[in-house]
Amino acid sequence: MKLLGKSKVMKHKVKPEITYPLVRLPQSEINLAGETAYVFKTELNGKPLYVIALEEELNCELKVTQPIVKSDLEARIEALEKKFYTHLESENKEETESGPAEIRTQDPRRVKAMS
Repeated sequence: MKLLGKSKVMKHKVKPEITYPLVRLPQSEINLAGETAYVFKTELNGKPLYVIALEEELNCELKVTQPIVKSDLEARIEALEKKFYTHLESENKEETESGPAEIRTQDPRRVKAMS
């Protein structure tokens, strides 16, 4: 199973005395519009787990993988490291691109101006 996104459970009031919980799927699943969905409920680690299937018979073992969530600090450090390495690479390029080794003609008599 993979995470498609998240959605808030909303109240859908059909009549003043009837209210349903409503969950929207991501826009990437638009091809499911009009299909009949079957909702199954089970427990995982003591918490309710809802599974939506397009077939009434669901005979499978569910394997749930948790998404890897980086803390805010880890994400910030990773971004700083990328900027730092990019800066180092640009400094190294500047050092290697200058000087007489980069001149096409190695003979200084053929170069118009030398400093």
